Amino acid sequence: MPNLRIRLQNKPFKHYLVKSSKKIHGWFAWPKRECSCERFLLNPYNGCSLGCFYCYSRALPGYFQEFHRNGRVFVFEEFDKLVASQLDSIDIGFCGYLSPVTEPFQKIDKFYNLSAKLVKVFIERNLPIEFITKERVPQEVINLIRTQEHSFGQISILSPDSKLNRLLSPGADLEVLFANIRRLTDQGVYSVARIDPILPFISDDKKGLTRLMTRISQEGVKHVVASVLDIPPRIKGYVLTKIARLFGRHIKDKYLSLYKEKIGYLNACIDYRKEVFGFLRKQADSLGLTFSLCMEYESQKGNIIGLNKQFSSALNCEGLNIPIYKRKGGRFYPQQGCRGNCLSCSEAVCGIDELAYAKTKKPLALKYSDYRRFSKIQTITD
Repeated sequence: MPNLRIRLQNKPFKHYLVKSSKKIHGWFAWPKRECSCERFLLNPYNGCSLGCFYCYSRALPGYFQEFHRNGRVFVFEEFDKLVASQLDSIDIGFCGYLSPVTEPFQKIDKFYNLSAKLVKVFIERNLPIEFITKERVPQEVINLIRTQEHSFGQISILSPDSKLNRLLSPGADLEVLFANIRRLTDQGVYSVARIDPILPFISDDKKGLTRLMTRISQEGVKHVVASVLDIPPRIKGYVLTKIARLFGRHIKDKYLSLYKEKIGYLNACIDYRKEVFGFLRKQADSLGLTFSLCMEYESQKGNIIGLNKQFSSALNCEGLNIPIYKRKGGRFYPQQGCRGNCLSCSEAVCGIDELAYAKTKKPLALKYSDYRRFSKIQTITD
């Protein structure tokens, strides 16, 4: 494991180049699951140079603990080639998600270019791919995804105030993020804005949220995803210490009073969250945008209930209906009649009954072995 150091923006940046044997996989299983559509989750980097203190990846095991404690980022060498070989061994495909855990276009990506390479792997096979970012989207990536009908981009913006947005995401530039949306829109790429997470008493004021919703709508966003900050118990002390240091001890004390619920992570009280989500849904409706939540739940008599059932105005979490894809020769093509909504699907037009989760009541935590198994099913229709 070589110890490498490069200099980016006049600051030394330490990272490790490692081999990977990771297999492509999908979402986690129920009950920590409300993602309506299946995805191939792609993380070419473990760790991130953006410096968001509240990031849940700081609580994850393995390489992420080195990232949290020592600021080290791990780069999976030739990850694009590994993913390509796996895609070429299956006949059933889902949209790729780059990257659900850490920033795909962080500064180190300018050195390794793994994210654009992964996008190219998908586009060459006519598989859709999406990304979520707080960095500038490389033009090479936009040029690639605009050629694939179901590929799109998600831009994360936490506040319309540049100073506050910088405090919450130290490596992000607010005007670059708005420009990302314009660039995607101008080139015909579907764009999503993520106000995710909203930090209580910090970025939750209604005037600010109204300004942000109005601006992203003007820039060309079609769909908004939101959440309120939840806190992994493992890093509770770290997060609250950062909040006290940046915003004052009185804000930390408010968090101690507000965060009384626990559904896996520590959650703000349900009445507070519902008020925020109801306000945002009304804003989205008034602006002609669709709206969804990310990983938001409530507990009712011991049952975990997803809040999208109450607040979402879209069939799928990111607003765009992306079908399952199947291979024909060397390329993949969309399954006719599929809307990608596996979580609410009761009749699998794709022929894979296990993916009709509304019928089976058992959402799967899909693995590479499942994709291989699905590829043997012969009932998939044109």
